[in-house]
Amino acid sequence: MNAPADTPLAQAVIAQAVQGLESTGWLDDAGALRQAAREKPGERPAQYLRRAWLLGERLGLTQALEQARAALGLALIALALAVALAALGLERAALGAERTINAAAALAALLGPHLLALAVWLAALMLPKRLPGQPPQASGGALLGRMAWRLAQRMAQRAASRASRRLARSGANAARLLDASATVLQRLRLWPWLLGGISHGIWALAFALALALLLFDFAFRAYSLTWETTILSSHAFAAFVQASGWLPARLGFAVPDAAAVQQALAASAPASATLASSAAAANQSVWAWWLMGCVFTYGLLPRALLAAFCLWRWQQGLGRLAQPDAALPADSPEALLHVRQVFARLDALAPAVVMDAERPAPCSESAASAHAASAAPALIGFELPPELPWPPALPASPALRILNVDGSSAQRQAALADLAARPPAALLLACHASASPDRGAARFLREAARHAPRTALWLVPADEAAQAGHAARWQNWLRAEKPGAALLASKASALAWLQKP
Repeated sequence: MNAPADTPLAQAVIAQAVQGLESTGWLDDAGALRQAAREKPGERPAQYLRRAWLLGERLGLTQALEQARAALGLALIALALAVALAALGLERAALGAERTINAAAALAALLGPHLLALAVWLAALMLPKRLPGQPPQASGGALLGRMAWRLAQRMAQRAASRASRRLARSGANAARLLDASATVLQRLRLWPWLLGGISHGIWALAFALALALLLFDFAFRAYSLTWETTILSSHAFAAFVQASGWLPARLGFAVPDAAAVQQALAASAPASATLASSAAAANQSVWAWWLMGCVFTYGLLPRALLAAFCLWRWQQGLGRLAQPDAALPADSPEALLHVRQVFARLDALAPAVVMDAERPAPCSESAASAHAASAAPALIGFELPPELPWPPALPASPALRILNVDGSSAQRQAALADLAARPPAALLLACHASASPDRGAARFLREAARHAPRTALWLVPADEAAQAGHAARWQNWLRAEKPGAALLASKASALAWLQKP
């Protein structure tokens, strides 16, 4: 399947998906960073989006986005067919099998569910915020829109599972792209308008089909409109017909006047006022047009107008994506930190600026003190067992910045942000000797080592007999991941390395 066009919305969705993938560790993006910096010189937001797009192409996310769009289209078609069948059933239920129509009951059956759903959507639109932790797919208030979205997710998941069985490796998950799309649309305040447009469009289709069926049946079959009541008076029916027919009459629909209503009621039996009696038989077409006019005016017309309004708001929202900053992931502190870190890595690619040696750049007292504070070596405990005491007992000199990272994404990102803000003079990473080095540790070591002029790995606890069987494994791993970094197997060697200028 061909990759989708590099549109602003597609860029934002891919950037959101890549940010989610990198929440557990950086992808191998050296080539993507260089290409993005070369293609979008001096534009950090554009470079960020281009880097994410290049990574998405390599990981198959752009193809998965096209699969997600196709799944959403199929879900809409399936839901539209289901609504068409529902409209047929609703029209059959409203007209009845005996060619006798209770006017008020038929109108309530045709418009009741629609008015209730419309009230729920308007209420949800007034309160667009979702509960903490609630996914964006659960908000919005447009039931049919949420149904279409969830159906598209299931179809995408099944398609991805079939693709992964056909291929030797697991393919990109299109359902993840739908989640990323929902997050982006929620951030841009487009989520209610997308779901609302889908829902109103499907409702408008249902009313158009129902009106077509009503017109066909009234044109080729004879029906009798009746007014049946036990507790309401004839004046209530007359007021109901006049009030409901006022707006359709302004649109050109035929509506029974007060005289026709009174004539029909006068000729009716006490228990059932049949509008098809001899005094009102000539007005049957008027009553049919009144029913169809009400369905058009209070059903089809508002849904069509609301669908057009949602489409207009959608186009307005997409216009905001013309600003690259609006497409950046910014829905959480973790996402903002990710953006800043990518910007910092792009800045590191820029050529160094040589200052005039005879006229050095001025340095304020605050900058000098910040640099002095950041010059302390950093000791980081990485994924150490809870029973291991940390930090260890160390002498007062040299002064150390001691951190502890339990392996969670939040703590990893916080530690990297701290190192980036205050680069240490040296970095000593303490790992448990019996643990097995993995890709997560490799990513953290690579990223942390970028902020220190020298790096070493300390195996704890300081039991050389226990470490004898593990040192070789860690040494081989360290040689592959960080050539030149020292491997320290005792507290004494670690202190000596830290005190080394």
